[in-house]
Amino acid sequence: MNIYLIRHGEAEHNVDKTVMAHTHDSQHSLTELGQKQAQVTAEFFNTIVTPKIVLYSSPYLRTMQTAKVIHSLLPEGVPFYENPLIREWELGNLYDFSDRPPEKKKEFKAAGQFYFRFQNGESLADVYLRATMFMHSVVERVRCQQRYDNVVVVTHAAFIQMLLTFLMNWPMEDLKNFKPVENASVIKINEVDGDYQYKKIFVPVIQ
Repeated sequence: MNIYLIRHGEAEHNVDKTVMAHTHDSQHSLTELGQKQAQVTAEFFNTIVTPKIVLYSSPYLRTMQTAKVIHSLLPEGVPFYENPLIREWELGNLYDFSDRPPEKKKEFKAAGQFYFRFQNGESLADVYLRATMFMHSVVERVRCQQRYDNVVVVTHAAFIQMLLTFLMNWPMEDLKNFKPVENASVIKINEVDGDYQYKKIFVPVIQ
């Protein structure tokens, strides 16, 4: 069984982070470029998968918009589910990037990138836990049912990084070496001799 991780297309906060100070992260829409990226990725994805496919999306607006474009080009009848376990890393109800008081910087330095928990939000450790829950409660169930050959997950960069960290058994100190996950890119995960391997197979290029 193949697992495909797809990041949402470019969204409003990717262009202007200040929107996070007044609009909850779940409500950020795709930009015009993000919509084009989603379409190009959907067209690519439609050429590589078999009909035995199930699609899961984060309930956030930008992921649902991306997932709906992808789903529209898949064979009729492909199941499409929302799942809040695969939502974005929560930085708080609202988050102002320009408001970083010294005491918070001190806390971040002391705790480190993985363990620092944002006020009214999560740490990356919390996202890691959600990733393990999704694998055990959703993906493993799909595997046991043997109804689908492909599981498609439309989600966010932080969740993708934490899921890969879990599956590949990466040490926490390697977090600083993470490479960016491009908008609307596709990562394929499968098992070889009992071990997971992954490969980024598509990054949309808009002319």
